[in-house]
Amino acid sequence: MPEKNFTKELSALIQLLDEPDEQVYAAIRTRIITMGVDALPLLEEADNNILAPKESARIEKIMNAIRVEDVFAKLKSWAEHDSHDLLEAWMLISGFHSPEDEKESMKKQVDKLYRDIWVEMNSELTALEKIRVVNHVFYDVHRFDALQGKKPVLPPYLLGNVLRMQKGNPLSMALLYLIIVQRLNIPMFGVNLPKHLILAYMNGNTLPKPVADYREEDVLFYLNPFNKGAVFRKSEIELFIRQLKIKEQESFFLPCENKAIIRRLLQELTMLHKKSHNFIMAEATQYLLKAVS
Repeated sequence: MPEKNFTKELSALIQLLDEPDEQVYAAIRTRIITMGVDALPLLEEADNNILAPKESARIEKIMNAIRVEDVFAKLKSWAEHDSHDLLEAWMLISGFHSPEDEKESMKKQVDKLYRDIWVEMNSELTALEKIRVVNHVFYDVHRFDALQGKKPVLPPYLLGNVLRMQKGNPLSMALLYLIIVQRLNIPMFGVNLPKHLILAYMNGNTLPKPVADYREEDVLFYLNPFNKGAVFRKSEIELFIRQLKIKEQESFFLPCENKAIIRRLLQELTMLHKKSHNFIMAEATQYLLKAVS
């Protein structure tokens, strides 16, 4: 549709948002949503100028629905792509929650962290020596640290906030660490533990293979990004599981796909929104889960 006609139609539809008939309004709402993200600037302008609470609430719900559908489509495309770049998916989810965080700005900050580690690397380093380099730059130079506190809050789940605060929760610290090491072609993957996402360093002497084909004997060691990149063995995971008094599962010791990590991020965000009684956002993140299932 030509831009002039698009703007004309959208402006006319916005004028009808005070429609009292719910069925008629539903048709108007559906049409605006199908116009996609191009409709957002005019909707935001209208929201700033409309004083009536009813129309304003309707506009905000429509804008949220447009953003949800846009992120859903992009996440679905990401999930179907072989690379499963964690940074791309995390930026999509963070941007949905915090639209003011610019994608390019976040990418530049992550790129800076990657480059600062990359210049310290060489092919002769052992697995543990590589981790020492990563940990030094990540924790000592860039000063990323664990955000302590038992009550889950939203900011440390979002990439922009993690980069600004240089602090994260167990999931976001592992996410950022994993993004960097995977870009460095270090054979590390996430391991889905209850309450923690840890990382596994796999035997790099074997040919790369699908995550599902790795076995426990392929694991050189485990690493906890929430604890300054501390390295540990299987026995410590076993102790952790016993302390939680839950049944041991094979998946607690094996790497998972990046898609599973993004599912976990959306699941934790959904629980957080429900506990905060933000049911609109809880419904949105629950819906986004379907894109990566």
